[in-house]
Amino acid sequence: MTRLRKIGTVPIFLLALSAAAWAQPVVNVYSSMAEKEVRQLVAEFERRSGVKVNLWRSGKNRVLERVLREARGGRYEVDVVHNPAPEMEALHNEKLLRRMDSPRHAELIPQAVPAHHEWAGPRVYIFVQAYNTRVVDKAGLPRTYGDLLAPRWKGRVAIEGKEQEWFYTLVQAMGEAQGLEFFRALAANGLQVRMGNALLTNLVVAGDVPFALTVYSYLPEQQRRAGAPIDWIALAPTIAATDAVGIAARAPHPELAQKLYDFMLSDGQALMAEMGHVVSQRRMAHELERFNLKFIDPAAVIQDYDRWTKIFEDTIYNR
Repeated sequence: MTRLRKIGTVPIFLLALSAAAWAQPVVNVYSSMAEKEVRQLVAEFERRSGVKVNLWRSGKNRVLERVLREARGGRYEVDVVHNPAPEMEALHNEKLLRRMDSPRHAELIPQAVPAHHEWAGPRVYIFVQAYNTRVVDKAGLPRTYGDLLAPRWKGRVAIEGKEQEWFYTLVQAMGEAQGLEFFRALAANGLQVRMGNALLTNLVVAGDVPFALTVYSYLPEQQRRAGAPIDWIALAPTIAATDAVGIAARAPHPELAQKLYDFMLSDGQALMAEMGHVVSQRRMAHELERFNLKFIDPAAVIQDYDRWTKIFEDTIYNR
């Protein structure tokens, strides 16, 4: 019988396997993208690059909090952060991202690349209004936000509970006094609050929420194409934002991080488009123009974030 050679109590072949695993290049990623979709992106990047991705996925606030907490504790473990633009702008303010001068930036719409170049947005979130086609008559759909104050919409409208950036931008577009007056009246008309865009979209499909005020356009569109009883409209002004990918200022694997960064803005972006996402390529600019979008300004939102979060929560909960 063949005897295993050992070093101490560990067989040599196990040490060899361990050394091979240790030698494989690794990049650490924190992302708030939907679990199923970010796993697809990661798998494709690993297949093409031979680089292993250590992925930690959570909600946007938890991703932001983890990066901040680790940096304040002197732990620099993350290489790439993928989160909505306002949360990434907060990391820029804390000097926790590095400037990137990728040639991929020239291929994106201007709103996807801030002047400091510390993040770039591969996707565009278009905030639309989704409705259940079995519950809501298409002929009776609102044409303006003000139409939602009619008695027939009482208790039939829901909003996602963490959309203070959307709220801030829309209120400013309406005029602050007029915008806040509208939202107070909407809350008094029985506005429902739900947590999570995907959940809110599913509640519309189920008919539990007849009309959702804030969902990302790709979510109801995916469900509609799959045959679900859902469709969407885009009330004006239509608010939009980008997500963002950036590299940590003290990334432990900066060269590998740049490979993933460039992938997210090229082949990864093409894969996102196949998933039904609206991507930020300049070739999409003409399609985006039909919405006459008002983009969220991440720097403006972050500047007074706590105050507007409180105004948002007090207003939608009708406190």
